[in-house]
Amino acid sequence: MSGNKQTFLDASVVHGDWIPPTTHARGPRPRTGPPITVAITKEEFDSKYYEIKSGLVLVLNNKEFRVTGENLGDRAGSDIDASTISQRFSELGFEYELETDLSKSTTIEWFERVKRQLITKPVDCFVLVVLSHGTENGVYATDQLMRIEEIVETFNATNCLPLRFKPKVVIIQSCRGTNLSHGINVGLSDPNRADAMGDPTEYNEWLGIRPVTQTIRLPNEADFLFAYATVPGAGAFRNAAEGTPFIRHLSKAIEDMEVNEDFYSVLTSVNKTVGMTYKPNNGEAEYNDIVQMPCFVSHFTKSLRLRQAR
Repeated sequence: MSGNKQTFLDASVVHGDWIPPTTHARGPRPRTGPPITVAITKEEFDSKYYEIKSGLVLVLNNKEFRVTGENLGDRAGSDIDASTISQRFSELGFEYELETDLSKSTTIEWFERVKRQLITKPVDCFVLVVLSHGTENGVYATDQLMRIEEIVETFNATNCLPLRFKPKVVIIQSCRGTNLSHGINVGLSDPNRADAMGDPTEYNEWLGIRPVTQTIRLPNEADFLFAYATVPGAGAFRNAAEGTPFIRHLSKAIEDMEVNEDFYSVLTSVNKTVGMTYKPNNGEAEYNDIVQMPCFVSHFTKSLRLRQAR
């Protein structure tokens, strides 16, 4: 075995005088330059948990759409989700802002205004809830698609100084494709009844300086968590009278959250409840084996406990 410990990029490297274009189909390329160094105490860096004493939740509730080339229907029942999820975070001590039916440009203006406010009024946790139509790679403003990457870039470590090292939770209630997830029927045995079967029911100093010659890097993607109503490529359900099963059960799980309970366990319980007990009810036989499987993707560097002991 060679003793060479050099690390290589697992991709072909372009040599010679090739100069990367400044823009491409996904938007501006990252600017090159010296790394940005910011400070954090060693105690904060070594902590296993984010310390949460204050929070802000933004709820974007898009219900009516005018997207060229797309036939996106109105999202009846979304107001129920917006009200419920706002109330749950408010009960945790979060301030919240609720906006309805924003175009992409207006959404970006809202985000930029909030970022300016965070400079003078910082928070320990940031949550963005988007209720809308969507695709696998984005969510719809009222007039066009917004890529998930655009949201990340808006609030990442480079572009949003007040949220560096802070947990950023992005909750997305939307379809992520047109497929329907299928499942199998599984009997639920009751150990208290012999051979009984029951059907499941729905219910400054350290980052960059240790000592002066040593630095660590903060990835732009760090400290984000994405909670989706459904897996990539699949549709998500909504009921005009009850809202969506994902937001409804997530709100209930947050309400029932125990002190110091890790948010991962909260989301895992929602995965189980929605994925294994929710059954779309539209009277069609072909929906008998249709399911909805939420999922979450974490870039967290610590554990998040939204209800912390004081």
